[in-house]
Amino acid sequence: MSMRESMRKASEQVRKYENIVVDFLLKHYRAIVLVVLTVIAMMVRWKLRSFQSIDFTDFLLGWFRTLQEGGGFAALADFPGDYNAPYMTVLAFLTYLPMDSLYSIKLVSVIFDLVLAGAAAFLVYTVAKKDKKFFASIAYVVTLFLPQVILNGAYWGQCDSIYASFCILAITFLLRERYSLSFIMLGAAFAFKLQFIFILPIFLVVYLVKRKFSIFNFLLIPLTHLVLCLPAILAGYPLLDCFLVYFKQTQTYAGYLTLNFVNFFQILGGDAYYFSLFGIGLTVAVCALILWVILHNKITLDNEKILELVLLFAIVMTFFLPSMHERYLFVAEILGVLYYLVYRKHGTIILFINICAVITYMSFAGTTGGWFDYHLLALVEVFLLAYFTKQVLTDGKKDQKAEIGR
Repeated sequence: MSMRESMRKASEQVRKYENIVVDFLLKHYRAIVLVVLTVIAMMVRWKLRSFQSIDFTDFLLGWFRTLQEGGGFAALADFPGDYNAPYMTVLAFLTYLPMDSLYSIKLVSVIFDLVLAGAAAFLVYTVAKKDKKFFASIAYVVTLFLPQVILNGAYWGQCDSIYASFCILAITFLLRERYSLSFIMLGAAFAFKLQFIFILPIFLVVYLVKRKFSIFNFLLIPLTHLVLCLPAILAGYPLLDCFLVYFKQTQTYAGYLTLNFVNFFQILGGDAYYFSLFGIGLTVAVCALILWVILHNKITLDNEKILELVLLFAIVMTFFLPSMHERYLFVAEILGVLYYLVYRKHGTIILFINICAVITYMSFAGTTGGWFDYHLLALVEVFLLAYFTKQVLTDGKKDQKAEIGR
């Protein structure tokens, strides 16, 4: 065989393998891009791993050491922390790992950042009418790179991605009419954070309007919560404390009308002793009024309207309730971005609450330098919330009239 022939065959062999590689890349390009972006997202979080927040030094570190010195799971029997038993069980498990407490605590949150991004993709895949895989992929990436998602766990050491993941899964299964599974997810969210209550009203609305599941499904919430508390209970943690822990949490900050959060009390001010009960009553009244409008106008609950109402109830509740922290609108901030990604509506209010989230996170980190006037931001939110409420509650009425006309 001549040298020219050998070179030709070698060239053909190279092109053959090259084509195999190119075909593989073209076939799996979406997965490859997602993997690359996931690695980048993890690298960003890795850079933040050493920061110790006040919450870590004043609470989490002490709890971790108490568990570690008390023998891990055995120390749950008389644990003094005010987080619920399932998260304390996670901390107890972490004490057995050969890893620095700061890194192990943040690792759990980072893992659930991935779960949260996956749940966001699942939600968008469920509601998108076309290009489902494309929009689900975008939702996954956007969620991973949202500033508050990155800062919450990897920087701050908080665990809001855990309950948020279950909340978004609960909403997704609600939309899919997998009601039992939806309530189980809601119960799991409840087991980790009381802030699950901000999405709870939509389940009552769907129950009253659609009548497709029994009211006894709501019992799955405390039942799931109890199941997730069982490891701690078996270790000696008091059963009653599993249900009283959130009451204790609310009492911890009962003296504050708002804690670094943009809401009604940035405008009203006043003494928490006198105005806290007023805020709770006002919240109940406003939510009851929204529910009355939904029932009175017989608003049709399609997927879009359900997501709109989730956002509306969450923003209303955090706007009027006292003692709200900067992290309490976490689920709604993410849901708002996902909603806009699919429906391209209500961009102003969604952008606003996400900007406020970044501002309050920056304030917590001490990097805002007093640039932002919370009083002014709260005044802006009054008008945006009023307009958003009008749009959500009147659009549904118009849709129903159009449906009747057809």
